[in-house]
Amino acid sequence: MLRAAGVPAPALAARAVAITEIAVFVLVLAAPGRLAGAVVAVLFAGLTAGAAVGARRAGDRSCGCFGDEGAPLGPRHVATNLAAALAAAAAALAAPASLARLAADRPGLAVIDLALAVILGIGLRRWLRGTGAGSWHAAAVALVDGSARVLEARFSRRTALTRVAVAGSALAVAPLRYLLYPGSALGVVVPGNCRDGLCTDGYTAFCCEIHQGLNTCPADTFVGGWWMCTDYRGHQLCQGAGVRYYVDCNNFPGRPFPGGCRCADDDCSHRRQACNVFRYGQCNTHIKGTTTVVCRVVTCEKPSLIDGLNCNATLMIDDKVCGHEAGCLEPVAVQLPGSGGA
Repeated sequence: MLRAAGVPAPALAARAVAITEIAVFVLVLAAPGRLAGAVVAVLFAGLTAGAAVGARRAGDRSCGCFGDEGAPLGPRHVATNLAAALAAAAAALAAPASLARLAADRPGLAVIDLALAVILGIGLRRWLRGTGAGSWHAAAVALVDGSARVLEARFSRRTALTRVAVAGSALAVAPLRYLLYPGSALGVVVPGNCRDGLCTDGYTAFCCEIHQGLNTCPADTFVGGWWMCTDYRGHQLCQGAGVRYYVDCNNFPGRPFPGGCRCADDDCSHRRQACNVFRYGQCNTHIKGTTTVVCRVVTCEKPSLIDGLNCNATLMIDDKVCGHEAGCLEPVAVQLPGSGGA
């Protein structure tokens, strides 16, 4: 394309542009900030001018932009580079937090930010090639779905997966407050003014705490998924078994749970109910969507073997919940030898 546009030493010029782009990329990663934004803005301003001139001189010759050998320069390339230049200039003026800083302070938003950037890149490439919106939308959905599966396979409930889920909950419950004001995602999701207590630990209350002592899913909920504790040493339900299974009761899509997000019994010493937008998804797969986990049920038998729960055997493990207890999780009554009672 450079040769067709009459650029002197086109092969050398192409290599110089490529090396410059890589150098700027390294600079932005190593030292993000106003200077990096300004350098990127200047680079894309040059690319905008080059695309405008090259489109007139090179005719139908491909520029190889975005790794595509078939698309000649045109108005779309000019508009894309110009938009990138303006975005970089805005970053130079506003000095937003780097992705590394964002990942340290607000990991959920960092993951969302990165996913949106990749989706935007996919969309731009397909737009420049004239590909329909439906195909790149499908690619974006596949990317997000694949990322979720990788996170789910690699991390426990209380590590990165939980932090992302809490960030998603914050975006669902109070999007403007979460995005525009300082503070953690957990602080947005925690109801009321609780600054300490179990209501702030990131987990959901047991169903027996909000369902008249019954260790079952309440009305207006369905079994959305389950996970396992492999080292239970407590003296309540499942004592002596060494394991516990936890079942999530989610609200039905489009039917928010009565009372909404709050601490169980409106007490900061109890974990929250209907706050965390999350779903493992091994149960009742015919019900689509991810909703809030209203409460948790404890069983001593694998949920996939319990009739009526409609769960498959996909195993998730989180031993950090082994110490979670509630007064209503009473152990099963046992007949004492010779006592004559039950």
